[in-house]
Amino acid sequence: MVLENFTSDIFQQEIFKKLSTISALFQAIGGLILIYLVFNIINKHYQKKPLICPLNHDCNIVTESKWSKIFFIRNEILGLLFYIFLFFSMLALIFNPNLLSILRIIILLATSFGLLFSIFLVLLQKYVIHDYCFYCLISSIITLLIFLNSIYLFGFF
Repeated sequence: MVLENFTSDIFQQEIFKKLSTISALFQAIGGLILIYLVFNIINKHYQKKPLICPLNHDCNIVTESKWSKIFFIRNEILGLLFYIFLFFSMLALIFNPNLLSILRIIILLATSFGLLFSIFLVLLQKYVIHDYCFYCLISSIITLLIFLNSIYLFGFF
């Protein structure tokens, strides 16, 4: 019986580390996409080159709309801060599982808010702006995956 519990605990710890690593990977990918987007937006202003969208849409319409900033901060910067925060939170959990009780609720709240904000932005693209940004959609999908992974990781699924 003791051996079964010990084996079960080790298995759960391994699963937790793997899911935490997957989540950190999603966050790193999301962060890289937003770094690319921020770099291209800055580059566009200096070199007057439009952002290229693989979906045959005009990403510039989305990234330069009146909805591209919340509280005077560009959405790309907010998204990048979101991914950076989650990335370092997951790294902290991977290397120090004792932080689980503290970071569990914070990460779930952050991913829930991030998902709701992403849904809001996608709906804005569809119904208000009437155009799409490929990078924004990919970021929204990654945010959804991070949210689902967090729910599963912390035992709510």
